[in-house]
Amino acid sequence: MLEVLFTKKAPDPKITKVVLMYEGEAVAANCFTEEEAKFAQKAIKQSSFDGKKGDFVTVFGGRAKILLVGMGKEKDMLSVQQSGELLFKKLFDEEQAYIITPNDEFACNLAYGVVLGSYSFDKYKTEKKEEDFPKLERIVLQAKDSDKAYEAFKSYTAVATAVRYCKDLCNEPANYLTPEVFADDVKRLEYLGLDVEILDEKEIALKGLNLVEAVGKGSAQKPRVVVMSWKGNREQKSYDLGLAGKGVCFDAGGLSLKTNASMVEMKMDMSGAAAVVSSMKAAALQRVRKNLIAIVGLVENMPDGGAMKIGDVYSSYDGKTVEIMNTDAEGRLVLADCLSYLQKNYPVKKIVDFATLGSLKNVLGNVYAGLFANDVKLADTMLKAGETSGEKLWAMPLSDEYEKMLASPLADIRNVSLDGKASIVSAAFLNKFIKKGVKLAHVDISGCRLNNQKTASGFGVKLLNELIKGL
Repeated sequence: MLEVLFTKKAPDPKITKVVLMYEGEAVAANCFTEEEAKFAQKAIKQSSFDGKKGDFVTVFGGRAKILLVGMGKEKDMLSVQQSGELLFKKLFDEEQAYIITPNDEFACNLAYGVVLGSYSFDKYKTEKKEEDFPKLERIVLQAKDSDKAYEAFKSYTAVATAVRYCKDLCNEPANYLTPEVFADDVKRLEYLGLDVEILDEKEIALKGLNLVEAVGKGSAQKPRVVVMSWKGNREQKSYDLGLAGKGVCFDAGGLSLKTNASMVEMKMDMSGAAAVVSSMKAAALQRVRKNLIAIVGLVENMPDGGAMKIGDVYSSYDGKTVEIMNTDAEGRLVLADCLSYLQKNYPVKKIVDFATLGSLKNVLGNVYAGLFANDVKLADTMLKAGETSGEKLWAMPLSDEYEKMLASPLADIRNVSLDGKASIVSAAFLNKFIKKGVKLAHVDISGCRLNNQKTASGFGVKLLNELIKGL
């Protein structure tokens, strides 16, 4: 990962200097030498540069290159992080750069953005040219107290590392990231002090996680269930928060087969699980003084002779019977068993799950993820965490009326609604498996798992980190 340094020292006159400019404001005079100021003033005038966000001007003529960065009008730290992500692309061909910042909090957030912007996934590229690789190895940021800034930045580094891990998991092809490989990779995180338990296909069947087993029946790749725990407060027996994630490593739809176009993004149908395990990694790196428990169900949903069929009935882990009316509504089945397993075996009263269940992308695009909560206070806490992290949520209804749409004449519940086919009933389905007194927040990230470049966004890690810190 990119090296980040903080210093009180003046910049080396030979390296690229980065100067920030807010829209409608003049650059501080102490950012330039007298000679540099003349060249900068000329470049600003010639380019009509006024500090708009995302605009850059390169100033030549001094002893080293100067890059003027437009910061826009907003001065909140989220905007600073976003500017940092854009800045990396402009520094791509520089070996190192010195960035002048107004204060240490600003420096940490800008550096955080640059580190996030430096991510790439190119492990399967065999013909990359030298110019395709970034030359930038180090950024040096001006800080009033470099030691304190470095200590503060450790928390940002933890989240950036977790976001990168989440993106790596989501970008992996499904032929490499099978449920077994995913589970084994999570097991490695024990070096951070996390406890990780893996249930293989035999233990899944033995323990009665029948819905997880049913979804995986059509694939040659056997399912896994992974339970992770972090004990940051060992004096407390209960858990402050439970997390659950949908981990369908590839979703062909089962016998309700998707079209080719619909399958293109389905290697990322495990984005919810990736966000959950990556958030646990961030918490461990930060050594948070909270107790956390997480579970992810890892499966493939494929069609073969053993696959679950329309009209089949399965008994869930908590005993409810489920009639299968669409095998492509598999994620809720996996999560239902995972949520039930969490509640039965661990003392937790507040659970957040992340999944790609519905078609909320058609409603919310990739700007907001959908939030369904059975508790107003938890919903408010989640919404605030979304605003703070920049991973925004939009509250959606969770009503008994939707549960009625899942009524089955044969079993306790159907896995889809046949009258209206509202995607919103996926949340209602999950809520049926929540015990009285347990708070649930279901987050549907179907529209947010990809960025504008159609690669993994890592959505959810920053949001959950804010939520955990605020518990």
